[in-house]
Amino acid sequence: MSLVDVQGMNLVPGITATISAAVGLFRTKLDAAGELCGGVFEIPKTGNISKIGIRAWNVSQSDTLKISLQTVDTATGRPTGTLIHADAYGTQASLSAGTAYWVSLQDDIAVTRGTKVAVVVEFNSYVAGDLEIVRSITNVGNTDFPYTFTFLGSVWALTNTIPNFGLEYDDGTIESISMMLPAAATSTISWDTNDNPDRRGLRFSVPYNCRMSGIFALLDLDADADIEIYDSDGVTIIPDSTISMDANLRGGTGGKYRYRNLVTPIELTKDTFYRIIIHPTTGTNIALYALDVTDDGASEAMNAIDGGINMHGTYCNGPPTVEANWTQEPTRRYLIGIILDQLDDGMPYNIVGGAVVVGQSTAGTVEGD
Repeated sequence: MSLVDVQGMNLVPGITATISAAVGLFRTKLDAAGELCGGVFEIPKTGNISKIGIRAWNVSQSDTLKISLQTVDTATGRPTGTLIHADAYGTQASLSAGTAYWVSLQDDIAVTRGTKVAVVVEFNSYVAGDLEIVRSITNVGNTDFPYTFTFLGSVWALTNTIPNFGLEYDDGTIESISMMLPAAATSTISWDTNDNPDRRGLRFSVPYNCRMSGIFALLDLDADADIEIYDSDGVTIIPDSTISMDANLRGGTGGKYRYRNLVTPIELTKDTFYRIIIHPTTGTNIALYALDVTDDGASEAMNAIDGGINMHGTYCNGPPTVEANWTQEPTRRYLIGIILDQLDDGMPYNIVGGAVVVGQSTAGTVEGD
């Protein structure tokens, strides 16, 4: 294979670049019979769906919910009230505040990629429920499709916001759906060079050979810091890859994206993990933003986020001497990404030396401690 130039600013993972600040939550209060909320989207993969992911927020009074997959009325954009299959629903009782649930359907349901469906959350049989469901998330841009909806007090509303729901298939995979995230609110992590750990960032791989020309990250840079890029051994900082960030060189305070070029672009080889690390160099705090997901038992929920489980958090304290010094965070994605200026043209070739980065597979396992 050989690398060829690609024009423009090619950002990976793409979803990271759309998050403008700390992710917040749009919640819908359900406290009466007949009320509902949900999202409309396309099925991402042909297969059998076994679970639907939802998130509860404030719960004043729990009541059993019914979560279903329904057909969509093409004249109104609303769910029709008709299940896509007789067993395309599940129930969830005893909800707790701030908790995600992966609700099992009555049976695994066969679906086809590209089919338009609605996730609908409503009371199974209203008794005395008074709770909030996270319908969508904020600061990740707005979309015309997919979208969310509510039906409250006999009034329908369609909203161009990112649905906060997920689908799990019977093979255990939680599939990525474009601009639909089963995410928790963003975390903002503040630390300085004296804290433990003092190095945080993104452990990542991509499924193709490419060349990285720069880095972008959502930071609140109130003090100087370095970006360090570690090779696949987890110990070696790639030559010429350290980027020094001067806190005086910024357009404003608060969390903003920083885009920085590498002096020497780095060739990445597919299926090898690398790290992009933020290292404060003073005793004043900086802040790095992160997107969290709620796991379903096998670190699979991150696969619903662009880049998949092979892009996840990592940290250590002090300069690492062995790979095992790093701790992985499989349910956290620091808002860091890479800028590519060359991609593989598909022709055979031999790689000699150079750094290697491994694959952004949407199905993988997190290695290390």
